[in-house]
Amino acid sequence: GEACPICFDLIELPMCKHSKTNVCCMKSLCNGCLLVARQRGIHSRCPFCRTPFPADDPSTLAMIQKRVSKGDEEAMSFLGNKYYSGELGVTKDFPRAIELWTEAEELGSVNSHYRLGAIYYSGEGVEEDKERGIHHWQQAAMKGDVLSRHMLGA
Repeated sequence: GEACPICFDLIELPMCKHSKTNVCCMKSLCNGCLLVARQRGIHSRCPFCRTPFPADDPSTLAMIQKRVSKGDEEAMSFLGNKYYSGELGVTKDFPRAIELWTEAEELGSVNSHYRLGAIYYSGEGVEEDKERGIHHWQQAAMKGDVLSRHMLGA
């Protein structure tokens, strides 16, 4: 897993249960830091960057797209996930998700390597290519991605 940028504690797996990614700064903050922020009265702002939280899906999407346009690989990966699952008011679009993940992995996103490995290995939305999927997992595993190491059996 990753470390919380506020307390530097490792975030337990599965990260989606023990943290929240804020779209303003694309930082995953642990639930402990989020709780402390709420206790200190920080309710409508990001505890990390102090940006106000978006009010609805269109403003959330606009905030993410702004970061994507500036070349933020984590925002590209996050938006690719939304296109893949059809969340935040975007329609499911596998080619667009793959395009975003590919661009993000070229910029260094470990999560995008993992996601590309998963879809190529399983053939979900693309032609199955196990070798290519394993290659993406290997690239992510070499950068420390725990899920990719698990998929490789390491």
